[in-house]
Amino acid sequence: MKLQSLPIKFSCSAITAVVVTCFYVSTLMWDINGSDLRYAVDIGEYQVAMSLWGTVHPTGTPLYMMLGSPVVTMLDYVGVEPTAGASLFSLFWAVGSVILVVIILLELSVPPVLAAGLGVVIGLTKNMWIHASIAEVYSLWIFLLLLALYIVLKLEGGWSDKMGWMLALVAGLGCAHHRLFAPMLPVLAVWLWPLMPRGNNLIRWGVIAIAIFAAGFLPYLDIIRRASNGSQWVYGDPNSWEGFWSIFWAKEASGLQGLPTDIDELISAAYKFVQIVNEEFLWSGILLVVFGLPFALVKPFHRRTWLFVATVIAYVLFAACLPRTGLFDQISMIVVTGTLVVSGVGIARICRKFRYLNKIVLVAMLSVSYWFVMVNRPLVLDITRDPSGLQAISELTELKAPDSATIMSPWGRRHFALSYATQVDGIYPGWNILHHAENWSLILDRDITIYTNTDSIYGFGPDWWANVLGYQPYISSAGDGWIAISRNELPMLVDNKDTIELGNNIYLQGWTFNEVNNQLDVMLCWSTLVSTEINYSTFVHLAVVEEIVVPEQLVASSDHYAPIENWRPTSSWKIEEVVCESHKIIDILRSDYKYIFAGMYTSTSAGQFNQLGKITWVLDDNGWMLVRE
Repeated sequence: MKLQSLPIKFSCSAITAVVVTCFYVSTLMWDINGSDLRYAVDIGEYQVAMSLWGTVHPTGTPLYMMLGSPVVTMLDYVGVEPTAGASLFSLFWAVGSVILVVIILLELSVPPVLAAGLGVVIGLTKNMWIHASIAEVYSLWIFLLLLALYIVLKLEGGWSDKMGWMLALVAGLGCAHHRLFAPMLPVLAVWLWPLMPRGNNLIRWGVIAIAIFAAGFLPYLDIIRRASNGSQWVYGDPNSWEGFWSIFWAKEASGLQGLPTDIDELISAAYKFVQIVNEEFLWSGILLVVFGLPFALVKPFHRRTWLFVATVIAYVLFAACLPRTGLFDQISMIVVTGTLVVSGVGIARICRKFRYLNKIVLVAMLSVSYWFVMVNRPLVLDITRDPSGLQAISELTELKAPDSATIMSPWGRRHFALSYATQVDGIYPGWNILHHAENWSLILDRDITIYTNTDSIYGFGPDWWANVLGYQPYISSAGDGWIAISRNELPMLVDNKDTIELGNNIYLQGWTFNEVNNQLDVMLCWSTLVSTEINYSTFVHLAVVEEIVVPEQLVASSDHYAPIENWRPTSSWKIEEVVCESHKIIDILRSDYKYIFAGMYTSTSAGQFNQLGKITWVLDDNGWMLVRE
């Protein structure tokens, strides 16, 4: 690097960094993750683990956690929410990656304006933008990858043992951070072999380089330290040899590490990968590649340009060999970046030949950037502004549980959101959020009653609980959207207790009406004296008339296909067991209705409804009074 070129390189990098940072900040994830898109699977885990100085799923991403937790903690001290701090940490590495792209382009003799423009284009590609806005590890991964490529370019200008060792350290850190760095190792080895010293000097350099590469894995000691210090968030058992190596080698994901089983899987994977890469380039990016790539790959050949071609090929082969890893989006980041870098070299070549093209290319770069913003920004916002995580936290207010309680929340975005609320924000600190893989039989023996959300029925419903526990537990409502599970019969927690026959030996045993903030919460407790094979639906209807004759007289309603959101169909009720269920009706004023009706019914395939019975309450000066017939 010439001394006089430093101001140009700095200014180009700075301008590019400012531009992409503005866009990244506009889509940054500030709150707990709520998205269930494939890009967002692990965001919540990182948001919680970084805040609590914990550990995460295999392979542990130790470098990201070791560097990220202090940053999140320091930002928290100055008033930045840990969720936002985790996103800002990723943003830092994404911006650093864009800066490296610009520096690499300048190193490849691309003119400054073109390098800056192409840096913005690459920074605004979909996956680069997504991973700059969320708490994920791939912005650091792409940074280390680009840093390694830049060091190789510098070594092309003249071998240096020290710089070679620096590359070994970056490679070690990269592989330790994420195994997706590994496909780069053979490229580095083949590329550097002609440049390396020979004889005894090579042996000396190689031994030291191997030791330095191994030192890149030292951040794994931080995982052991965190677990030993009793962090509230520890994945697996990193303190044991078996547990540590299970995390290190990602043994739980071993099924994803195989070659394609047949040609159909390979073709399907290829189609999916091409589709993802196409979504990255978009038509405007493809035009840049079509225009620039051919001119970069014709004579005179430049070895440094082919370094990026080799990198792209290495990662395409990796995607083809291990299609089940689920890393196509991440692989597309380096494939697209490498392709655009090579295309930039070609565009620079043709622009040097035909000077009048410079302004046209600049306009084209601005147009591509504009199109990327128009297409990609809404996609990123769909992820970062999804309120589902905050909604999951708000649902805790509906849970009727003691100050100390255990909640089963299946591993995923809801689990992370609830864990963040209880462990990081300190809301309901006595509530312990555990995931589905715990020993629930042992926990239920200890805690008597545990709680879970009704939505967990999809995959973790009554049959799952019976299989895990070895018996059918008692299940009852614990508030809107929540259920209680116990080996003992659950108490009936209602304001009014009475026995009222509905029909077919089914009785209402108690109820509660809670009216607040234009919302009616109803708790109904039922029992049966005789087992039934009929599955009844339940309802709560509001009206201003004593008898609803036409649909227009129905003010509002809540219907459940089966009690407790299908957790306890009436055909599964035990004799004299009390089953409570909740109904919630929102956006309703008390002045809008005078009667509450509750009951059960069946429906036919023809759409007809057969009512089992109906219980009525009427509003008077003393409140809601049961109408006895």
